[in-house]
Amino acid sequence: MKITKVGLFGKFNDSSVADAIARVQAILKDKNLSVLLGNTTSTKIEGARIDDYDQPLQEAIDLAIVVGGDGTMLSVARELSDHGVSAIGVNLGRLGFLTDIALSDLDSSMSSILEGDYTIEHRTMLQCQVTQNGTEICSGISLNDMVISKGNTGRLIEFEIWVNGQFVSQPRSDGLILSTPTGSTAYALSAGGPIIYPNLPVISISPICPHTLSNRPIILDENDEVEITALKVQESPANLAFDGVITAQLKGDETIAIKRAAKKLKMIRIKGFNYFETLHSKLGWNS
Repeated sequence: MKITKVGLFGKFNDSSVADAIARVQAILKDKNLSVLLGNTTSTKIEGARIDDYDQPLQEAIDLAIVVGGDGTMLSVARELSDHGVSAIGVNLGRLGFLTDIALSDLDSSMSSILEGDYTIEHRTMLQCQVTQNGTEICSGISLNDMVISKGNTGRLIEFEIWVNGQFVSQPRSDGLILSTPTGSTAYALSAGGPIIYPNLPVISISPICPHTLSNRPIILDENDEVEITALKVQESPANLAFDGVITAQLKGDETIAIKRAAKKLKMIRIKGFNYFETLHSKLGWNS
């Protein structure tokens, strides 16, 4: 992959990252790269922008650099995957599983990338469609997870889980997490789900605080299709969130269908990257 044009996607509409963006711009321009600012970058930060040019994203830039935290990467992942643009992340946040390059390491990392010393990981994404009486009311794509959770109530909710048309279970719980391997170290981890190596072609289903402790996480093939039906809510609607953003409220007569999205996110890893060292560092396994 020849890289001459780079897009910088800063933390959403946050001018506090201006100094970091300026440092990244300087590093890239020193390597004779053209730099454009992406649509998440605050308008208070100066620089030419991708939106200034009437071009598809994959023609405007060869590589996306996301400057912020994992939340910033999640917010731009769908657009990048739609256009087949590869991404790397510069971490200004806390954990940084997705934006894992330190700003201080960007110069050497970009040198490695420009020399072709990298690999590309293809990250599975999830697609969700919510229908009511046969009519679509909501849809979305997630890189980390899709979560059904009880709304403004202290009571459990109940629902049926179906996989490829086969009945799985009818748990009573605080909700359900459907996660990609990328999202296995996010909310699913907090709910007792397994850590899944990022390249594995699977998705996981993890109940949130199930009333019956025998309701355990399940790993599925990424080509399996999941349906959530017969939702029973108490007092208030349940919430449906895509990558942590509540997108819809569920009253109980909806069908929620989840499957692998048609396209995957291409993430660049510098050769020598060690996923297990990342786990040691981010999860404090060495302390």
